Amino acid sequence: MKDFPFSLRTWMRYFGSPLFGIVLYIVSFFLVSDEGFDEYYEKYGIWAYFYDLIIAIAWSAINLEISFIVSDALDKVFAWAVKPFWRFLTQSTIQLCLTVIVVFCCLVSYVYVFQLEQWNDHEVSLIFIPTAILAGLLSLLVMGLNVGVFFFQRWQATQLEAEQLKQANLENQIQILTQQLDPHFLFNNFNTLSSLIEEDPKSANYFLSKMSDVYRYVLSNRDQKVVSLREELGMIEAYTHLLKERFGEHLQVNVDIPPLQQKLSLPVLALQNLVENAVKHNTINGQHSLVITIRAIEDALVVENTFQPKLHVENSTKVGLKNIQDRYKLLSKKSIKVENKDQLFRVTLPLLDL
Repeated sequence: MKDFPFSLRTWMRYFGSPLFGIVLYIVSFFLVSDEGFDEYYEKYGIWAYFYDLIIAIAWSAINLEISFIVSDALDKVFAWAVKPFWRFLTQSTIQLCLTVIVVFCCLVSYVYVFQLEQWNDHEVSLIFIPTAILAGLLSLLVMGLNVGVFFFQRWQATQLEAEQLKQANLENQIQILTQQLDPHFLFNNFNTLSSLIEEDPKSANYFLSKMSDVYRYVLSNRDQKVVSLREELGMIEAYTHLLKERFGEHLQVNVDIPPLQQKLSLPVLALQNLVENAVKHNTINGQHSLVITIRAIEDALVVENTFQPKLHVENSTKVGLKNIQDRYKLLSKKSIKVENKDQLFRVTLPLLDL
């Protein structure tokens, strides 16, 4: 049987079979105890006991190999997965028949070696019948192990396949969610860059380098599920510079993250999404400055901003917080926390130790 684990089959050959042979000898000794055998044991002494034990172990090993051979042969023409009931019936019948033949051959050799032709039918049956019954039980035991292991492996294969499909689906969903960036951000940056080229070429070059940093980060991490907070903060620094070229001093982004927390992880672009949402959904002008604070509390990242919502939000893709919530559901049992009170909008992101 190809699917039968080598370790289990080896264990049965080198340990299970001898052990069963010893048990068989002990049980048979008491089952066939009869005054008619006293002469036999007196005549041959310890050699009779030794031979009985050897033949019991040899019979057990032969019967075990027969079970393996029958199982391997039937696997090629009559697999368990096709018709399990008929496979069980066929294998049990063949194994029991072969077992009886082996028991008979062992008994013949037994009689021949010790020249016990004078034994009557009663004495022979005292050995043959119990031994045949034990042989049949061993055959069914070995077949049961084959069947049990086969269906256990089928269950393992099914579980593995389900897990692989789940993982593939998870990666596909994360990739879709990660790619849901606001396309209008690109157009706004080009408009800003176009103005800077005419007004201040030096600033335009610096703006272009930061813009390159942002999109390089997006491209290099598009296949990643999570990134370290340190990496995300590096991207946010460049991203913030691009925003400040548009809003000037009316936009403030304050970051206070200890180095220890920066080693933890979060979904890629999750922090960028929160900053983007704050800018997109709040009024930013001379009368209303937007202050965004990014700080850490133990194993969580807190992003909060002054709450001054726009009456109408243009070009909204409406994926912001839902995007982040969906990604956390796919990556962890932890969930984000959203609060809106005291003129502050606050989102708490669990930091992942991956």
